[in-house]
Amino acid sequence: MKTTSITDFKQNPNREVKLAGDEPFAVLTNNKPSFYVLSPKLYDELLEKLWEFEVTPTILARLQNSKPLKVNIKDLLSGEPVALEESDENVIS
Repeated sequence: MKTTSITDFKQNPNREVKLAGDEPFAVLTNNKPSFYVLSPKLYDELLEKLWEFEVTPTILARLQNSKPLKVNIKDLLSGEPVALEESDENVIS
């Protein structure tokens, strides 16, 4: 984990961010973390993981409470609207 002092960060924040690349780093004041710096890429990845963590229980609950729908694969591949009828030919459950 990378750290930098608040003094160095204030003098040239762009340099500190560039040195860290896509890695997060802590900015220290009196050898204690004042704040953390994340690249936009890492921040987006973090938000995506948080979203997945929050939404996964909802998705799993919905999957457990739903019944499979039989669909004709030829209808799906045609690109036309699919009629919700049961079919024995090329069925996906």
